[in-house]
Amino acid sequence: MIEIEIVTTPRLTAFPVFLAFSRGYFEEEDVLVRVRALKSYEAVLAHLREGRAEAGEIPFTAWVDQQLRKTSPHWTFYRGIVLSCLVHGFYSASYMEAEAIRDSYHSFLPILHPYSLDRFVAEEFFRSENYHRRKPVPYLTTRPTLLAHEFIRAECLGAAASLQEYPFFGEKGYCLTVENEIPPYYLPTNMLVFTGRFASKFPEEANRVSRAIKKAMEDLANHVAYEGDSFVADWVGPCPWKPGELDGFYRRPVPELGRILSGMPSLEDVRFVMDIYGKTFPGLDGGKKVLENLAHSVADNPFPKFPSSITQINSKLNHSYYSNGKTKFGNQVKDIAPLRSLVSEMKELALALFSGRREVALDTQLPKSPYLFIRSTVNGILDYLNQEIRDIEEKNKRLSEDNYLLETRLDISDLKRQTTEERYRYMFEFATDAMIIVNADTRMIVDANRRFREVSGYQTSEIKNIRLARVLPDILEQTELKSPGGKDQNMTFIPEAGLILKDGTKFSVGLSVTGFSAETKRFYQIQVNDNALILESERIKHEFISNISHELRSPMTNIQGYFDLLFADPILSLNDDQKEMADVIRKNVRRLNFLIDNLLQLEKKESQTSEEMYEIFDPLTVIEEVLYINSPSASESGLTVTTDLSPNLKLKGVRFEFSQIITNFFVNAIKYTEKGGIDVSLRKISDRKVEVRFTDTGIGIDPKYKDLIFERFFRIPDQRNRTVGGTGLGLSISRTLINKMSGEVIVEPNQKGGSIFKVILPLYSE
Repeated sequence: MIEIEIVTTPRLTAFPVFLAFSRGYFEEEDVLVRVRALKSYEAVLAHLREGRAEAGEIPFTAWVDQQLRKTSPHWTFYRGIVLSCLVHGFYSASYMEAEAIRDSYHSFLPILHPYSLDRFVAEEFFRSENYHRRKPVPYLTTRPTLLAHEFIRAECLGAAASLQEYPFFGEKGYCLTVENEIPPYYLPTNMLVFTGRFASKFPEEANRVSRAIKKAMEDLANHVAYEGDSFVADWVGPCPWKPGELDGFYRRPVPELGRILSGMPSLEDVRFVMDIYGKTFPGLDGGKKVLENLAHSVADNPFPKFPSSITQINSKLNHSYYSNGKTKFGNQVKDIAPLRSLVSEMKELALALFSGRREVALDTQLPKSPYLFIRSTVNGILDYLNQEIRDIEEKNKRLSEDNYLLETRLDISDLKRQTTEERYRYMFEFATDAMIIVNADTRMIVDANRRFREVSGYQTSEIKNIRLARVLPDILEQTELKSPGGKDQNMTFIPEAGLILKDGTKFSVGLSVTGFSAETKRFYQIQVNDNALILESERIKHEFISNISHELRSPMTNIQGYFDLLFADPILSLNDDQKEMADVIRKNVRRLNFLIDNLLQLEKKESQTSEEMYEIFDPLTVIEEVLYINSPSASESGLTVTTDLSPNLKLKGVRFEFSQIITNFFVNAIKYTEKGGIDVSLRKISDRKVEVRFTDTGIGIDPKYKDLIFERFFRIPDQRNRTVGGTGLGLSISRTLINKMSGEVIVEPNQKGGSIFKVILPLYSE
């Protein structure tokens, strides 16, 4: 089995070759194929001429030109199948009137190859009556990857190309084709060809390659199912296109794809191509008959079979191309000296290149010349070098733009940094708290703000470069300082330390220390708090708690005593409702006494930790007690209260605080529910957590206030809240108590109307 190399260009229309390769259609035909994408048509033609590839994708008109200029069967490109037939048009990046186009002498048209259909369509367009020009338009050979870049350049007049293959023309360009200068024909644009050496030696293999590609084209035209969501999902070849580009091209309607990928252009379409090709070469004597024969061969036999398709055109025209001597041009007889002419043109070409003119080439449109191959090869080399230079220029331009953007961003970053430093400096200097900055390595004070200088008595020039031990000697004994530059840069609090003033006086202060890094150095920012104010505040707080507790204790003792005395009277007779009311009064009196006892206990246990005040309790009993006490309010509002409480669960915390949490949520549910009911559930949701859920059918909560309702004094601004009343502290207090128990609270909308509050707390485990 021989190995066949097929070379293509990076155009979307070459994809059937890659699809046949990826789906194994070549292997099904028992041929070994390697597919490679080159940068341009010039590279494809060079590989075919030099025998580096056996088949390739070339412009349809390049094949037509080869049929008229071939020297021998081995140098001829034999037609395989037409890969695509597209509708062409002329597009401009900006709208232009006909007069503006006619007067634009210095514009150019980007083309993909001198022999591509785009070139001939453009020439036909400018030969039309409406767009007749006094000067020919220069053409710039362009790779497909640079076409979009060339199209938007200011000096670019426009481009003749297919909207199906380059959809961006429809977004960025105006179609200037009018009065059918370019009819809406599906013109054959590119085709697969085989070299003469390969087709004549391995005709059957050439037929198999054509059949495999034909099958791939039929799959694309009929939207045959493939793996994944894009045309590149089921293959592993060197595909140069993005999935979006392929999908945009091949997901069009089946009838349109059928015409694009049929490989069977109509005779009228092919004749249009042959006609404009003949107009481009008016010196071809007898060429019309050859072009007509070629048109019939393509339209009548779209998939030629070898070796019967290997024929050599033997005509006077062909003979005159490659003969020396005298040739008649119309009524004139001229002596053609091909070699002398070639040498002369090569000299002029070299001088033009030295003078900086890059868009120059040798003439390959001569009626006859035995050195056309040399001319075409030189032009191919020049085109390739020009493309490489333009690629480098484009990369340099992009690098320059990127460099400019980076410099701009650096300038902006530097400006932001300076602004941030100035802002920080202002905030540091005029902060209400005394602060100093200390070098973490040397423990030297590098800066101090105005408040610290006022407190300590040092001047600005005196405080800098003083050792920290001289001002805060106790801080050296602290080991809790965070390491600057580490992940954990949270503030460390030192509750008590000594501050030595300039005159030697020592004060008790609290310190807040934060580590940070700046310019590869490590620093501490130390905030100094006066402990005297803190101690005074604590004294006032404890004095208030003590006083208010004692003031509440006396009346509550009297209330409970008289209440017990009253109901101890055997003469007193109460019905069931009155007994229930009395029981509620007794429980509330007991609850108030419990609150007072807790306040007094808090005052007495000032030195104790919060852990010592915790207890282990069953949440079910607390919830039942709260619901029993507050159920009369729900009954008065006509609300039903349902419960689903799981027994034998244990929580660790302050029992009264948990009771306060349940009370706040249950009372809120009653206040904001006009009709329906309230459901309270207690259940274990995991091995380590328990959930208390309150579900109501009330007015609900607007999602935009979902987080704000837990803020202090916040109340949703509506008429219902103003009617109900309240302080906006209940939910805030509840969240604080829940956090204290290492829990969390979640609020959700009730699908049936109202709200759902979930209180999730950790279970106590032995």
